[in-house]
Amino acid sequence: MLKYVIRRILLLVPVILSVMVILFTILYFTPGDPARIALGQEVTAETIAAFNAEHGLDAPYVVQLGRYIYNAVFHADLGYSYVMKSSVSSELASRIPVTMKLAFWAVAFSTLVGIPLGVICAIRQYSLLDSLTTLLTLLGVSMPTFWTGLLFILAFSVHLGWLPSMGFSTVSEMVLPIITLSGSAVAIIARITRSSMLEVIHSDYIRTAQAKGQKQSVVIFRHALPNAMIPILTIISMQFGMLLGGSIITEAIFSISGVGRLMLEAINMRDYPIIQGGVLFISVAFCLINLAVDILYAFVDPRIHVR
Repeated sequence: MLKYVIRRILLLVPVILSVMVILFTILYFTPGDPARIALGQEVTAETIAAFNAEHGLDAPYVVQLGRYIYNAVFHADLGYSYVMKSSVSSELASRIPVTMKLAFWAVAFSTLVGIPLGVICAIRQYSLLDSLTTLLTLLGVSMPTFWTGLLFILAFSVHLGWLPSMGFSTVSEMVLPIITLSGSAVAIIARITRSSMLEVIHSDYIRTAQAKGQKQSVVIFRHALPNAMIPILTIISMQFGMLLGGSIITEAIFSISGVGRLMLEAINMRDYPIIQGGVLFISVAFCLINLAVDILYAFVDPRIHVR
């Protein structure tokens, strides 16, 4: 098991390095002069040259790329924001806990609602509840996050006055952003759970357990659900990464000071180092989540044996 974990961690290294190279390359060749973005358009050539020399921007592409990777890996230094006049790492460090909190509770809510809903629909296939859930999940997947968030604010904040529409520090402030962000994830997890459970329920060993007179709850939760968890875990891990990226819109709508809102502000100001750092954070988080899920596979499904 330890060898498997070490091997999976080592496989992440080239993936993360590739992401860093691609990100740096795209932003390096993106039109726009960092000196003019930081100092304004009405600056002299001498001022631009001095600025580039001070920040190492006059070095060749390969040198800048090597310096960026070295500083990021060994010093956790993701560069300098010329617009905000601060370190990218410090800006992200103050926002990451908020975004992770939002994504974690959105995934937790999606899982706690989606899995039971999918199990019930699988048990009661083609029932009224199954048909209604199918309709609701289609709506959940189809409605954009920004539209759902605005509807929730209009209904629960403006008209009813039950919940606040801004912030993410109290429980009442967390309700609307979490439900908004997790809407499509609930629908996807419920559909995958239903499909996976239906496949397992019709297996021979499940029919054997039922023929032995075991209770339905025992058959479902002890035999069927554990063997159906592989695709469910896979989609949950994918949704976690998707929710981290999707938090940009949710944080902007509800005025949450997270990485998503920081990246949106950086895009508006063409603050490329912040954009680069934010995308790198989401990419690394996605890789680590997939690593954790790969390790969980061996514990959840008894058919899998790691050698």
